[in-house]
This record gives sequence, structure tokens and C-alpha cells, in this order.
Amino acid sequence: MAKKEQAISLAGMDAHSEKIELCLTRWSHGTDPQVRRSITTSLAALEATYAAQVPAGTLTVLEASTNAFSIARRLGRIGYEAKVLAADTVAGMSRGDRVNDRIDARNLAVAYARGGAREVLVPAERHEQWRDIWHGYRCAVKDSVKWSNRIWAFCSGHGFELPTRLRRRKAAQVRAQVTGLGWDDEQAFHVNLLLGEYEHACGVRDCYLRRIERIVAGNTEMIRVMQVLGIRFVIAFALVTYIEDARRFATARKLVSYIGLNPRVCESGKQKSHRATSSYGRRDLKTAMVEAAQTALRHGDGGMHRWARRKIAEGKHRNEVIVALARKMVCHVWHILMGHPPPEVEPSRTYVTKLTTLGYQLGSESIRAMGYHSAKEYALALCSEFYPATCNKGPRLQTVPLASA
Repeated sequence: MAKKEQAISLAGMDAHSEKIELCLTRWSHGTDPQVRRSITTSLAALEATYAAQVPAGTLTVLEASTNAFSIARRLGRIGYEAKVLAADTVAGMSRGDRVNDRIDARNLAVAYARGGAREVLVPAERHEQWRDIWHGYRCAVKDSVKWSNRIWAFCSGHGFELPTRLRRRKAAQVRAQVTGLGWDDEQAFHVNLLLGEYEHACGVRDCYLRRIERIVAGNTEMIRVMQVLGIRFVIAFALVTYIEDARRFATARKLVSYIGLNPRVCESGKQKSHRATSSYGRRDLKTAMVEAAQTALRHGDGGMHRWARRKIAEGKHRNEVIVALARKMVCHVWHILMGHPPPEVEPSRTYVTKLTTLGYQLGSESIRAMGYHSAKEYALALCSEFYPATCNKGPRLQTVPLASA
């Protein structure tokens, strides 16, 4: 006779910014959880509530939300296991006239017990800090582009010479034209406000960019990911930040699906077709990889780049080919992070150029702090790890984290 599965304590949690609803259940594999009690508490009293009313060893499941990761860490510190599920786990499980936090907490426990609920990785604290930096950088880029477009529209509407695309010269060029027209403060109020907002957005963007550069310089995985043509330090930073541990993706195809570069599949009966790119995944990483693929298509001369050009020449839509190339690049990133020999890396000459640029961005003081005399020496030292036959100068790979990173 098969041994009966031992019941465990399972708690579903519906968490908000202040209020928390808990549903405590007993659950054995193969059955629906049996509700024992419901608890309403506050976020501030989370630890006290668990210590007083939740049995030790209880597994808690909650939906992904703005504070889900912090709640999971707080529970982990007091000895309770917590799993964060995808945000749409209980979608459609409640009747339209019976929707409240207590029912949602119960439905979370039921959805997890029945299987099939997608679990979301709780990032390590360092990687969560990097995610905040990436999000801030993207917002700063959007803000600078938004104010740049408004300045362009103003200049076009008032007959000004359209400003240069160089961010450091754009504001000065527009101010010079305003001064040449002799406008007073009243007339120049709007344009001065636009220029001030633009300069502020550019300053924030540069601060985030310098921080990203210093983090990449001290991280071996990010340096390795930069081997793929088209991926510079910003995209390498984003990929390693969100991938975190490549071993959680069993295959490269899993990583492609996580980013959202996999094609949709429509299959029913004898009909089967691949459609547009999936609408799931991380849109920010998807956009970044498509931009990287466009760069690789223009400058690359490897096998996959020649394949992409051949497909375009055969009449394949350019955008489809670029997405396919981005998909191949993600597969190469997975192999690099898994420690496999990379299928295809860019030539050592272009890799040295890329690393030298990073060294110049870091500045001479940071380069000397890492034990190098110049940006060129720094680049050759890193490149020698991957291309020992052509880059035999400098010490072996030393990505020492900078003090302020």
C-alpha cells in the first residue's frame, strides 16, 4: 500500500501596500488545500503575526506585486519559506460578484496546490539594486528623448536652425539663437524651461550611465557577455541583471522565451503555424536585444551575420530577420553564462576596441585603482582571457570591483 502523503501547512497571501490577508490551509499532494483560518493583518505587523499565529514551516505563496519581493525576504529572515507566483495566477478564479482579498488569498493557495502556477524568481538584493539602476537609466533615457523632441518642435515652429543631435551641444546652440534674437525673459521663458528640463534629464542619464560602467568593469559575467558582437556594457549589464543565474534556464530556448523573442505557436488539429513574436517576456530586454541585433547586422561578418544578410537578400522581411538574429545572440549569451565555449564571438580586434572604450569611460583614476596604467592595457588584459593567441599582453583577467560600485 502506498504511503500516504504527509499534509503540510500552506498559506495564501493577498498583499497590498498596508493590508495583508492570509489564508492558512492544510494541504496534501493530490488534493485541494483545506482552509483552517483566515487572518487579516498589516504590513508593519507581518513578523509579529507570523510569530504568533502561523505554524512553523508554513509555505507562503503570494502574487508578484510591487512589494512581493520585500515580503518574501522578510519572511525568509524569520525562517518561513515564501514563493512569489506570476501576477495573473488567480485571474478568472473568482466570480464577478464575489471578489475580495480573503477569496483571492484562498485562490492563491488552491492555484499553487493544483500545480501549473508559474513561480517568479526573487532576485538577490544586489541584483534588485541593479534592476533599480536599469529602470532608472531607462526612465532617464526616455525623459531626455522626450525633452529633446520638444526642443526640436519648438525650434521648428519658431524658425530656428534645428539643433544638433549631440546632447552636450544642443542646449548651448539653442540658447545662442535665443540670445541672437534679443529675446527678453518673458519671451524666452518657455524655451529656457525646456532647456533646463533637458539638461537635468541628461545629467541624470549620465549619472546612471557612469554607475553602470563601474559595475560592468567589476563583474566578470558582464565582461564575458560583451564578447557577442552588438552587446556593449549597457546591454550586458541588463542581461546579467535579470538573468542572474543562467542555470535556472534548462536550455537556451528557455532564456529566449523569458526575454520574449520566441515566436507564437498556433496549433490545432492538423494546422500548425508560427506567428509574430510573443507578447510575453521582458519588453525592455527584448528591445535592447533587437537594437543589438541591428548593430550586429550592420557590422558583423560571422556566420550568423552572413546568414541574416542572405535571408534578407532572399526576400525575407528585414524585421523578422533581425528578431531571429537577436534570438541567436541570446542563445550565445546563455552558452557564455553557462561556461560553455561560445558558439561565435566577435574578433579580438573589435572586442579590444569595445573594452578600451569602457576603460576610457571609467577614467584614468579608476583604471589605476584596478592595477592598470591605461585603458588599452586594461582592455588587452581582459581580452587575453578569451583570445590568448592574439592578445598575449598584460596579466590575466582581473575584474576587481571598484570601491564605489
